[in-house]
Amino acid sequence: MNFKKLVPLLILFVIVNMILILGYENNWAEGLKHKFIMTVNLMLVSMSVFNFLRIRKMKATNPHAMVRSVMVGTLLKMLFFAGAALIYASQKLGPVGIPTLLICMGLYLLYTWLEIQWTLQKK
Repeated sequence: MNFKKLVPLLILFVIVNMILILGYENNWAEGLKHKFIMTVNLMLVSMSVFNFLRIRKMKATNPHAMVRSVMVGTLLKMLFFAGAALIYASQKLGPVGIPTLLICMGLYLLYTWLEIQWTLQKK
């Protein structure tokens, strides 16, 4: 099993959490919902590991299946987070804020980019 490809994913996860913890303790990012971003980061890393395991089982001889797999993984993440957003909104925990949402969307793009790189490197 080649889990060396998961190292950038885990490094990204740790760096984001360290920045959020330091920002929370030092109050330099007061407008952000730190716990919300950390939860989204945890959900993204778990979905990315799931997609990595799914991509690893695919045969590299069928490029259409690989593209479909990446698209299905992206769609599953979007549906999962749409459901989580609805649950969060239904609990009326207050507004999340635009900066927090932009950071979460940036994290989503980074994790999706890593998944696409795994697929492109598959031989």
